[in-house]
Amino acid sequence: MKRFLHWPEQCSADKVFCILVAAACLFLLTAAFSQASSTRAPMLSPVSSVSTNGTMPFGFFNVHVNFSLLSKMERAPDCCDARRLLEHWFNIILTGQGFVVTNFKVRDNYPCHSACKRTQGKVKQISQSYVCKATVKTTSLEIPEVLSLKIKELLNDTYKEGPFSLYVKPEDVAVKSIALVGCPESFFVTRYNGNYSWPVTSPASETEVSCRKNPLQFAQRSCEISVELEQAFWKKPNATKCKLLEKLPNNILDLQDIKLTEENAQDVVQHILYLLPDARLHAEELEIIASKISDIVELADVSVTLAESVLAILDYILLQEIEDENFRKITNSILKMTEEMGYKVTYTERNMSVITTSLALLVLRPDPGLFRGLAFGIASYNRGVDLKISVQENPFRKALASVFLPKSLKNFLGIEYSDPDKRSKIQFKFFGTTSLFLDDSLTMERLNTYVVSASIENASIQNLNEPVTVTLHHIDQNRGNAAVHCVFWDFGKNNGLGGWNTSGCEMEYTDMNYTICFCNHLTHFGVLLDLARTEIDVTHDHILTLISYAGCGASSLFLGITLLTYLTLEKVRRDNPSKILLNLCAALLMLNIVFLTNSWLTSFNQTGLCITVAMLLHYFLLAAFTWMCLESVHFYLALVKVFNVYVPKYILKCCIAGWGIPAIVITLVLIINKDFYGNGSLSKSHPYSNFCWIQDNTVFYISVVAYFFLIFLMNTAMFITVLLQIHSVKTRTQKTSRFWKRGALQDLKSAFSLMFLLGLTWGFAFFAWGAVRIFFLYLFSIFNTLQGFFIFVFHCLMKDEVVKQCRVHFCWGRFRLSSYSAEVHCNPSAVSPDDETYHPFS
Repeated sequence: MKRFLHWPEQCSADKVFCILVAAACLFLLTAAFSQASSTRAPMLSPVSSVSTNGTMPFGFFNVHVNFSLLSKMERAPDCCDARRLLEHWFNIILTGQGFVVTNFKVRDNYPCHSACKRTQGKVKQISQSYVCKATVKTTSLEIPEVLSLKIKELLNDTYKEGPFSLYVKPEDVAVKSIALVGCPESFFVTRYNGNYSWPVTSPASETEVSCRKNPLQFAQRSCEISVELEQAFWKKPNATKCKLLEKLPNNILDLQDIKLTEENAQDVVQHILYLLPDARLHAEELEIIASKISDIVELADVSVTLAESVLAILDYILLQEIEDENFRKITNSILKMTEEMGYKVTYTERNMSVITTSLALLVLRPDPGLFRGLAFGIASYNRGVDLKISVQENPFRKALASVFLPKSLKNFLGIEYSDPDKRSKIQFKFFGTTSLFLDDSLTMERLNTYVVSASIENASIQNLNEPVTVTLHHIDQNRGNAAVHCVFWDFGKNNGLGGWNTSGCEMEYTDMNYTICFCNHLTHFGVLLDLARTEIDVTHDHILTLISYAGCGASSLFLGITLLTYLTLEKVRRDNPSKILLNLCAALLMLNIVFLTNSWLTSFNQTGLCITVAMLLHYFLLAAFTWMCLESVHFYLALVKVFNVYVPKYILKCCIAGWGIPAIVITLVLIINKDFYGNGSLSKSHPYSNFCWIQDNTVFYISVVAYFFLIFLMNTAMFITVLLQIHSVKTRTQKTSRFWKRGALQDLKSAFSLMFLLGLTWGFAFFAWGAVRIFFLYLFSIFNTLQGFFIFVFHCLMKDEVVKQCRVHFCWGRFRLSSYSAEVHCNPSAVSPDDETYHPFS
């Protein structure tokens, strides 16, 4: 080589020529060294791999770590907290050390999963134990044993971030080297994006190739490492930046022949969104859109972007408020497809949410071991804008719509699995429009809330002992305090079209703005407003309440006077009609007293006391109805069936029926369920409605409405029959019409007396419907609360025998009658077959 470096003697003659010769010699020398080094074998460690571009070699290690995670928060940390903390920790301790974590997985470390302890007796710390398995990539040329020790030393540390602390012991870290083979060359044939050839790629690397339609953009594909299998594998290609080889048709109907696959799903959905403003959305177009969404659900995985596009399509359609039978046909399929799509969406955080202008979907996979209940709520929503969704462990105190899942549902979340990916997900949905939930079977009800739903993956939740709490805000304020029904969407109703059903749901509380429902299953929930049972407004409610209390107070006073009069005067209570009247007055008096004291007793908030008051009110109400019926039966026997009507121990049998039949009804209700009685307060804005009464509508309709309806029919028939009989008797006995006015007045008196005595005024309740409802409610309140007063008027003040006996015993001076004069003018009313001119009101 010295010869090449030696200056030739001729250089002195021509320096330029010498410089050129020297440069040539150096070039040849450099080339010789390069050739020698290229023929040498590369020095690689046994675990190293060679990248395709000839860069520095790298190796891989499998790392197994047991660690504890402590939290000073109220809730215990979960796998999501552990995963996020580990990711930050790995980045901090491995950065700059020549190591990179390519992939890792966290699972619970059963059986030592959870523990609690107190620090200095004040701060409560919750400790969770986890297992992490990770793959670490290194570019160092050191031998595997040295690298393994280095990784183990780095991972033996404590890391704190916010309320969390991560602890790792040296003996809980295991590191071993692994040999990996890169992803082989792969050919990917597609129908809509063209064919792609993916070269051999190193593990934990990404490669890209040009798009066929738009070569300036690229399709990517990653060669990732499976932590569990310890081998490299190809992920699915990402060709979202590549255009389709052929343009999609310009109308929705022509999309019918387009087969939806993973490669074109996003393009087709975006194209549908583009075409929607010009679409008429008739039956055929809706069916095609539904079929394309169904094809998306059939895909193995759904990206968040794709899910957002699908919900955007549904959001646009629902906001059109389509009320068509063809739209009803796809309601069930849309609900089922969106739920299935929600469970297929891939995400890495604790939860995933997709929100549009009127729809919201949230999916999360909670830790069953830490599950203490979960609440999903819509914090705010104005139709079409400002939709905000949130999740928390405790029930929402204020939300537009919320669902609280009880802790008993933890058994459906896959508590037996330590791997979080194998546990069941929970899905919540909110529908900010009611157009999807049309029910043709509803006549007098309408949906007055938005709809929320809750479900658990691969589980059918029914007959829960601990109910699901659903709180829904009314779309229109319930100013009339109308009856509401908590309902769920029944997919099988209306011949498979779906409809609202009340089974398993009951109303816990309602007011003008909100309704709270308890349901024993999971599905889609709503609240129906019962237009047929719309209650009156606050003003009328207050006035009617005052009338009722005033009338009942007056009736109680006059019923007491009537009872005292009949019990004091022996001669007026000898006959059977008077004895029946005494029992009726006693039942009405007790009914009024219990009614007047009901609200006061309810204010003590004692469940047992409330049940007792409601039961007594129910009993005396039925007893009053029963004695009204016995009055009508007695009149029929006395005036129509005059002969052969002797009944031994007649009054005793009447008492057994009058007081015994209501007792049987009350006993049956208590045996079935004593909680049928309770506090019937429905609204804080109606404090005068705070009342202990029957809580179950079915019990009320059977034991009160149906009971009275039968008595009302019987008494009405007896009322007509008795009036006709009285008129017939008078027609036969009166030969001239000279006193026709007196007879007409007597008939009118008889009619009014019978009407109040038989309780026919209670029938006003059956006419309180529609436009005349308020009018009949006022009639009902006035006449029924004053029933005791009218009984006093017709059977004390206007009954001759009672007036004469009162003048004998209670009057002085010129108003007093002697006992002899009273007996001369007496006309005792007894059930006698010999008296054909018996008149009960004389």
